[in-house]
Amino acid sequence: MAEAASIQFLKWSSLYESERPFQIFMDVLPDAQDRRKTNLAWDEKDVLVEDFRDRADNFQLDTHGFTMRLLPGFTELPDKNMIQTEYIPAVKRMLKESLQDVGTVFVFDWRVRSSRSETTAGKINFSDQTQPLLPSNYAHIDACPISILQRIQNSFPQDVSKILRQRIRAVNVWKPLCHPVEEWALAVCDGTTVKPDDLVETDSIRQGSISTNYYVKHDEGQKWYFLKKQTPDEALIFKHFDSEPAVEAHYAVHSSIRHHHAPENAKPRKSIEVRTLIFSESFEGSGVY
Repeated sequence: MAEAASIQFLKWSSLYESERPFQIFMDVLPDAQDRRKTNLAWDEKDVLVEDFRDRADNFQLDTHGFTMRLLPGFTELPDKNMIQTEYIPAVKRMLKESLQDVGTVFVFDWRVRSSRSETTAGKINFSDQTQPLLPSNYAHIDACPISILQRIQNSFPQDVSKILRQRIRAVNVWKPLCHPVEEWALAVCDGTTVKPDDLVETDSIRQGSISTNYYVKHDEGQKWYFLKKQTPDEALIFKHFDSEPAVEAHYAVHSSIRHHHAPENAKPRKSIEVRTLIFSESFEGSGVY
C-alpha cells in the first residue's frame, strides 16, 4: 500500500558547475567577505512511499540497499550509558548474526532524534550525542566514499592497507523509541532506482572538520519505501557505501517524510540511529567499538 508524502530534494543550480555545494554548521567569522552558510536550494516534491513490511524478505542490502530486521527491547534508552553499554552491543550482535560477510562491526557514531526537539541547524552541538536532532526531511546519503576513506584512515591508522583489501560497507541502523511512528517516518529509496547523476557531492563544514555527503535530485523513477507505523522492535538497516562491485545496490538514499494525513494528535517521533563501518574480516584494532 503506497501513500503520498513530501521530501525535500536538491534543486540543481548552474552555480554548482563553478562552486562546490556546501553547508556550514558553525558561526561565520565576522570579517569574512562571504557570509553565506550554504549555497544549497531545495525543491519539495510529493512522492509515493510504499509500506514494504509484508514483503520485507524481498528487500535486502545487496539487492536494494536496505532491509529490515527485528531488534526487540530497547523501547526506551534514557541515557548515554545504556546506549553505549547495552544498545550498541545489541546492534553489533544483530548485524553479525543477520547479515552476510560480516567480520568486524565498527560503530563510529550514534544520534537520537525527536520531532519536537528545540534544536535547530544553527544550534547543533555535534559533540553532544545526547542532544536530540530534528528529523531530516532532505533526501541524502550520509557519506561519500572519500569521507569513508578518511574515517578509516583516522580510526585505524595502523590497519588501513589491511582494511582496504576487504569488503567495506557503511551501514546505518535506525529504529523508533517509545512508541510506533505516527509522524515523520523514515523512508528509504531503492538504490537501484537512483542514478549516479542524481547524486550531488556536498561539503559539510563543522568546527574542526570537513566531510562530504550526497544530496539528491528528484527523478520520477526513484522508488521510495517505509514501514508504516514502524515499531520500536523494527530496525531499518540501510547502506551508504559498498566496495563490492558485484552487488546490485551500493547505497540507499534516505529521508524523513512529511505525511499528508498525519493525525493532529500524533505522538512526537523519537528515534535512534547507529552509524557503522562493516569489514568482511575479523580483526582487533584500536578503533573497534
